[in-house]
Amino acid sequence: MSAFVGRRGEAAEITALLEQVRLVTLSGVGGVGKTRLGLELARTIAPGAAVVDVAEVDGPQALAPAVLDALAASTGSLLVLDTCEALVEEVASLVSELLTADPVLRVLAIGRQSLAVPGEHLRVLTGLPAEDACALLADLTGAWLPEVCDRLDGLPLAIELAAARLRTMPVTDFLAGLDDRFGLLVDEDRRGPSRHRALATCVGWSHQLCTTGERLFWARASAFAGEFDLEAVTYVCQDETLGVEDMVDVVAGLVDKSVLLRRETPAGVRFLMLDATREFGAGWLALLRQEDEIRLRHHDFYLRLARRAEAEWPRLQVRWHRRLRLEAANLRLALETGMDVGTALDLAGTLWPLWVCCGFHEEGRGHLDRALTLDRATGPARTRALWVCAWVATLQGDLRGAEERLSECRAGDPGGHATPYVEQLAAQVAARRAETADAVPLIQEARDRCAGRVLPLLPVLLPGYTVVAASLLAVGDVDAAVEVLADGLELCEACEELWTRSHLCHLRAQADCLRGDVAAAGEHAREALRTARLFDDRAAQAAGVELLGVLAVADRRVEEGAALLAAAGEAWGKLEGEHPRSPVLASISASAAFVVERLSPGDLCARGEKFDLETAVSIALGERETPPGGGRLTRS
Repeated sequence: MSAFVGRRGEAAEITALLEQVRLVTLSGVGGVGKTRLGLELARTIAPGAAVVDVAEVDGPQALAPAVLDALAASTGSLLVLDTCEALVEEVASLVSELLTADPVLRVLAIGRQSLAVPGEHLRVLTGLPAEDACALLADLTGAWLPEVCDRLDGLPLAIELAAARLRTMPVTDFLAGLDDRFGLLVDEDRRGPSRHRALATCVGWSHQLCTTGERLFWARASAFAGEFDLEAVTYVCQDETLGVEDMVDVVAGLVDKSVLLRRETPAGVRFLMLDATREFGAGWLALLRQEDEIRLRHHDFYLRLARRAEAEWPRLQVRWHRRLRLEAANLRLALETGMDVGTALDLAGTLWPLWVCCGFHEEGRGHLDRALTLDRATGPARTRALWVCAWVATLQGDLRGAEERLSECRAGDPGGHATPYVEQLAAQVAARRAETADAVPLIQEARDRCAGRVLPLLPVLLPGYTVVAASLLAVGDVDAAVEVLADGLELCEACEELWTRSHLCHLRAQADCLRGDVAAAGEHAREALRTARLFDDRAAQAAGVELLGVLAVADRRVEEGAALLAAAGEAWGKLEGEHPRSPVLASISASAAFVVERLSPGDLCARGEKFDLETAVSIALGERETPPGGGRLTRS
């Protein structure tokens, strides 16, 4: 048996819980290590506990005698019931009777689903954290292999089965073999229950516990990548055999059996399957010959979702920003799995909020270039994909590529429907080339063309103001930049636009800083930072913290400024250059850092480097005080 690794937090929590309540159920997907943790708890907190493996009991009639015999032979007041899912109803009934009859008895139930009895406290185990998973594999093989553990979802059983293979198989071959994980992860020589000698058998045990409807849902839901919500899975999985009215009960049943994992997010409740569970379901979907039908439903749902996101983006930006980031894996899957080329072009162009506003520049460029290559038919979908591709190329700094796409967009749009988009993007290209004399008239022309037309200001017009203003600041024309910023902020105010407004406010703060107006700069910088936090825009938050650090130094709050500058530096380092800092911010930050170096105690920067970005943002916004001497943070 391998060493007991990790689970310290869970062990401490369950130990404390068993001191307060009488029934705790330890649940989780097969192979997650429930039995190992439960037996370790029994050994450490209640030596002599009664332990019964329900799967080894010879039928329902033998359950009560087996449990009573174990209790009679025990020397403690803890009863551990393992593999309760084998006879879940009988176990639930017996546990209720025992707890009523014996007021000092405590029960630790272990299984893939809850007992659903009064007084039950459920704790669900998930895979081991990355470091613990690697430590377990290293204990078994002597090698630290994070990629292997990640592919195995941190499941201890999968890691132990992998260790048996890795004794004779090169790591590269093993990783390639995970495309058929059920054929690979087998160890017939393994001791213990037969269901733990192969990953397929372990997952299949859960499948046997499911109802017919749950099995059908499991197969169909395997079409998703990563997470999904109830709306998506209902659209894709329902039909005359599995109705909409059945969905809530089926999902609840699969969550209870640990086939689906439930997660609370700011965008609502979401569900996911581990890779092994998904692969098992996909095998059944193939046997049912429903792969093509379910894939088409998946494609259709995510195209509809993208169109809703584009239509509602102007007024529901924060909501859709969160939703699109969560749906990125399924949107990617739709684009990459046999979607009709015309539909793929439509979807790639429609997803500009994901590519641009959510920061998926590189991925979006790849999908757009590929879709434009595969479908060359002229029409509105191609026109949109061209200017969206030009926009993403501009953000990547590929100005030549952007100009090529804009030229093609003009040529394929004789009616001039895309002209406002093209002009504002041409302004961005000119601004990034420091050709500000050309850029300012171009965004004005784009605004004039928008007058009287029903066009959303984002993406048509507003992004150009951000780029042009930044370029004007970079060449030192602060007054012209302020005029452009005022115009852009007025438009944002008129349409209640948040995403661009955040960037414009940050640039206005830079302009105020260059003018020496520290108070106005602070006001604009804090407004920008609050909005950036809403969007979880890491680069914008790092820039906001850095600028407010500069302003703190300018306001002679050197201790706070030093900490914020150091924290911003750490945050930029973690972004690994994917979001370049503006030259203006870099310049004024360097000046502030020089002042800090001369005036502040040497440990201030070191303390700031220990703040995570969330803490630094709270300090910058005045929600927390800078901790003296590296002490605890306090709310003001």
